[in-house]
This record gives sequence, C-alpha cells and structure tokens, in this order.
Amino acid sequence: MPKATKAALDRRYGSLLPDVSSLKFIDRLVADSRTVALNHTAGLSTPQQVQMVLFSLFALMDENDVYKSTLKKVIRNRESALYRELSIAVTDNPNSVDYYTLLDLEDISLKLYGADFAKWVKEKFSTNELLFRIADETGIVLLPGRGFGTQQPAGRASLANLNEFEYAAIGRSLPRDGR
Repeated sequence: MPKATKAALDRRYGSLLPDVSSLKFIDRLVADSRTVALNHTAGLSTPQQVQMVLFSLFALMDENDVYKSTLKKVIRNRESALYRELSIAVTDNPNSVDYYTLLDLEDISLKLYGADFAKWVKEKFSTNELLFRIADETGIVLLPGRGFGTQQPAGRASLANLNEFEYAAIGRSLPRDGR
C-alpha cells in the first residue's frame, strides 16, 4: 500500500492496537461497524450484521407476514398473562412496539386499590424494592423503568425473553393489599 494509505489506516485503527499492520481485515470490518461508539461499546459486529441481513431476507420472503403475525401474537399473549394475574386490562397503545411492558407500580396500585393506596405505595416502595421482590419471588430480573421516562417505582419487562407462565409469575409477585 502507498505510504499515504498506510498513514490513513494507522490514524483510523491506531486506537485499537499499537501495530495496525497486524490488524486482520475481518477485525477492521468489525471496528468499522462499531465506529459509532468508539470501536468497542456498541454497534453491530459483522456476524450480527449478517444475521440482520438474513432476517431481512426472510421477512421479504414471508409475503403474508405469517411469521411476524405469529410472533406478535406470542408477545401479546405474554403481556396478557402478566396483566391477567394483576387483574388489570392491558392498555391499548397504538404507538407501542409491544417488545417491552412498563410495570408502573403507582399506576397499577391506582387501578387496583385507588388513589390513597397508590400514594402510599409511591411513598413506601422504591424501584429497587419492587425489582428485588420480583427477582426473589420468581428468579426473574427486570430492569428499572427509568429508561422509559418514569421516576416512580417501576420495572421494565421484555416480552421477548420468557415463557408465558413466567410473565404470569411476575404479575403474581407484585405487591398487593400492602404486602
């Protein structure tokens, strides 16, 4: 390679290792796929990019969206199982991607037991207490709801990872009647 090209490569990949000439081509591809996050913390690796291409091709081949419709049904059934155990109807949100559900303890308490109980829950329970209680009772770890714009005690459950009965267990483990 010309010296100018080598110098450009040294600048581009110099943060990855001292001897850029020893960097394999595939490792350059991976690094380039992650440049959005400084080569190491995010982005899709080459195998992930290939997998996304395969998923895209499969989606194009499934002209009637049978697979997509089936997955949507599975995810909605999981959410329904969780809220059925809470005795709360699933909120219909046309903007929801149905991949996560936010378990807002204040909102759940309000719907189940009224404003006074919801106020007490908000004052009494922290997010960590809620999440640790669910983890302790079910063995399922949920993420805090803060990433979804709530400050009150809330948990975020991915609807893509567990079996339906596990979502029902989450619903059963939420505090009820002050427990």
